[in-house]
Amino acid sequence: MKNNSMSVALVFALLSVASAQASEFEGGYLGGKIGSNTNHPATNNTSNKAYLGAEAGYAWRMGKVLLGLDGFADDHIKSITGRDVGADVKLGFPSDKFMPYIKLGVAGTNPGSRVHGGVGMEYKFARHWSVVGEWSRDSKTVNSIDQKNNNISIGLNYYFAVPYDALLVAALVEPDEI
Repeated sequence: MKNNSMSVALVFALLSVASAQASEFEGGYLGGKIGSNTNHPATNNTSNKAYLGAEAGYAWRMGKVLLGLDGFADDHIKSITGRDVGADVKLGFPSDKFMPYIKLGVAGTNPGSRVHGGVGMEYKFARHWSVVGEWSRDSKTVNSIDQKNNNISIGLNYYFAVPYDALLVAALVEPDEI
């Protein structure tokens, strides 16, 4: 019985250490978003249009920050750039269930490759789910005209990884049941 209670105490100690070090936002994710795109120069057909988008990425813990890669596809049907695809390096600053972040990368399609960047806030409301709000921008000069996209979006992400504490609780319960 002493060994059993010692094992339980050890597992709880490991559980508290692992959950303190684990981030809710580590691992792979897949998400969808809806947003509003404004661009410059604006024309009658290209201003303030709603769009749908998709994202996928993976993040690694690097001390107190997360470093990730994020791929995206935005369907700006009535924008000066049309359908955009791209990739960003994402730097997140997790704090419990919240994570503000910045990202920088490249977007492409018509009018070619452009620098892409953004800032956002993510909130993990369930073990695998988060909601994210983001502002992003890309621009390129074509024929001496600056073409700029500004996007504001809200999305929903699904994380594939299970937080470490759930795995440790499962390990705690199973051996004692046998």
